[in-house]
Amino acid sequence: MGLPMVLSLAPGMALFAAFFLAPFIILIGSSFSEWRGLELTFTGLDNFRRMLADDVFWKAIGNTVFYSAVGVFVQVPLGCLIGIILAQKIRGWQIFRAIIFIPWVISGAAFALVFSMFYNPRFGLLNDILTVFGFAGRHDWLFDASTARLAIAGTFAFVFGFTMIVIMSEIASIPKELYEAAECDGARGWRLHRYITLPLLRNAIGTCVLIRLLSDIGLFDIVYILTLGGPNDSTVTLALYGYRAYLSGEWGFASAVGSIILLVGLVLIITVSRLFRVGERAQ
Repeated sequence: MGLPMVLSLAPGMALFAAFFLAPFIILIGSSFSEWRGLELTFTGLDNFRRMLADDVFWKAIGNTVFYSAVGVFVQVPLGCLIGIILAQKIRGWQIFRAIIFIPWVISGAAFALVFSMFYNPRFGLLNDILTVFGFAGRHDWLFDASTARLAIAGTFAFVFGFTMIVIMSEIASIPKELYEAAECDGARGWRLHRYITLPLLRNAIGTCVLIRLLSDIGLFDIVYILTLGGPNDSTVTLALYGYRAYLSGEWGFASAVGSIILLVGLVLIITVSRLFRVGERAQ
């Protein structure tokens, strides 16, 4: 490797080292330490033992899995379905595409603020709608442990604009000759999508699943604004669990939680990439 190439790579490598490599080393190193302010003491696996013995940690694991499942089994399928429908260029498809995509560019914090009013037990629109249909009472959706988790999932379950756009873009790249050949063989309607569109969307669907999972295992802002993880830790996530440790000054323990999130993310990347064969050419 010549000197000019080394110099051309140096700025990028410096940024990589400063904003990824150094934080990664600090995260892993401090995970095995008790870190409070300027005091750093190596404690081995104590942070992880404490974490595994904490019931709140397992609640955070369960909630994070639940929110991730909502993303994978609600958002992605809906995005694929709507993307396939709008890709047929039905009447008004551009308007529908814009309306569906706009919520995705709105921050999670803004969504949380809107839904905090929607779920409000005194003047919330949800209770008003249910009253119209004969369900009396003013239910406190966010501070009832039996409904809080579902209420939070409802704030993002139907925000599938990103998946829709990815699917529409991928369908636009599929050669029309494949559909014409299938029609000559007698395929019509959804059979075309079953045998041609969906197999060729494997990479796109896998990418959407992976992005959704990586986003949901770090879910923080919506939960923090709506419930702070309550009631009784029924909605706490891994990210919020680590944030609590950080606020209490237990930076080493917070780093241990971050290491778990990082490990889960790496496992998901490998698993989903192999399952959907992301990056391989669809046959």
